[in-house]
Amino acid sequence: MRDWRAYVRENLGSLQIDQSVAEEVAGELAGHLEERYEALRAQGLPEEEAFLRTCAEAGNWKDLRRGVISAKKEGTMSDRVRQIWVPSLVTLYASVAAMGLFIWAGIPPTSWHLGKARGVELYLPWLLLLPFIGAAGGYMCRRSQGAKWQIYLVGAFPALAIAAIFGLTFPIVALYVDPKVVPGCDLASLAAMTVSWVILPGILLCIGVALQGLWNEQASKRANQEPV
Repeated sequence: MRDWRAYVRENLGSLQIDQSVAEEVAGELAGHLEERYEALRAQGLPEEEAFLRTCAEAGNWKDLRRGVISAKKEGTMSDRVRQIWVPSLVTLYASVAAMGLFIWAGIPPTSWHLGKARGVELYLPWLLLLPFIGAAGGYMCRRSQGAKWQIYLVGAFPALAIAAIFGLTFPIVALYVDPKVVPGCDLASLAAMTVSWVILPGILLCIGVALQGLWNEQASKRANQEPV
């Protein structure tokens, strides 16, 4: 009996994709070739002739390999968009919209000044809303079969975006533009702003992701325990 899986692996060569995915592709192609071979044998063709016709119908292996690689890469990009980018943008826009709403409503932040021009500033209503925003982003990523690290990345994305803005803006302003543009732009002020806008929001967003994950696990357990 012919080993069609080995035949497919030999002709496809390296697919430059995950090994488990490559084995899955090889298994599917081998199954199709074996079915075609058995159909030709059932028509009365000798083994060798049936084998040669099956191989000929497989087509150009180089073109097939390029098609498989292209399809898998497109699938990977599509998965990343669904699992990471769409829910990340949802959490970011939701957090920005909530902050804008609270500012428009005239709700002032609670401030603790450390003897510097800038101190810790907390928008308490916004902070209380962040766990729900993180939970929503984590839920979207989890529904798209995202990995655990992707779920937390999505949930904490607003804090990470602010951290990136701080990391890019302050060195440029302080070193290349004009240190006086941002009064009190020193390490103490930067640390206070990092706590206000990155660390604490990031923690609350991740708490929302974790609680949503626990709720999802409990719901799955209850569903499995229900009598059929």
